[in-house]
Amino acid sequence: MARDITSAFNTAIINTVVQPLFAIELEISDGTLRFWTGNGDITMTAGGSSKTFTGLGDFLGISPITESSTLQMQGINILLTGIKSSLISSILSAQYTNRDATLYMGLFNTSGTVIADVYTLFKGKMDVCNIAENGETSNISLNVESRLVVFELPKERLYTLEDQQIDFSTDLGFEFIPELQDKEITWGKKTQ
Repeated sequence: MARDITSAFNTAIINTVVQPLFAIELEISDGTLRFWTGNGDITMTAGGSSKTFTGLGDFLGISPITESSTLQMQGINILLTGIKSSLISSILSAQYTNRDATLYMGLFNTSGTVIADVYTLFKGKMDVCNIAENGETSNISLNVESRLVVFELPKERLYTLEDQQIDFSTDLGFEFIPELQDKEITWGKKTQ
């Protein structure tokens, strides 16, 4: 599968010394949380725009990211460690289920700055979040499902005039559907 990476990223990844960083972006109902595997705040171009990520040190545990040549849902599990207890209450009160989560991989150049446009490793929808508190900090285990999960959701649309006009207000293609419900149709008989 082709990858969209910049030439600077490609040059850095084939060097003999590679300095990677990982970052996570969680879009919860109270706002967007951004963390990275380092200390302090760092600003980088991720997902096409400049964003600031808060450093949590070695915060990430990431399950293997797998790909398949078929359309299969492959989710991941992300472990965030060292989360301050004050942040846990906002996570517990916010809506996170079925909201976007994005995992990025970036590289530092030899001068310690992030190379342009970090790579999106995985993007999906947040599912189950388990929190284990231990005094001042907490660990969060978050399941992120593939965006392909929407293909398994039931479609709640009907073949009615009213439903069709939600998207196409002038379309009258379904206006005779109610009449067809009890209509007797002669099929395969000679008519007179």
